[in-house]
Amino acid sequence: MPKRRSKLDMLTWIITELIIGIGLIVYGLYATINALPAINVLYIVLASLGVCFLLASIIQILVYRKKKIKKFCSKCGEKIKKDDEFCAKCGEKVE
Repeated sequence: MPKRRSKLDMLTWIITELIIGIGLIVYGLYATINALPAINVLYIVLASLGVCFLLASIIQILVYRKKKIKKFCSKCGEKIKKDDEFCAKCGEKVE
């Protein structure tokens, strides 16, 4: 069974991906502007890789936030599981 990552490990990894992504984009674009035309392709690939890192970290942030959102009963305020149709405490129908 795979080991679950802690919140700190997950957030550290996301921040690392963001920094690497932004760094690759900035370096790739800067070098493309200032480089010889023959090696521009390499720098464009670096910038594209940076965009991929950035998108991956944004997706991970969105997934992480979605996991943290919890539902609550509108009548009594009890936490409700994702698949429940009725509140376990008061019996109110979950919308």
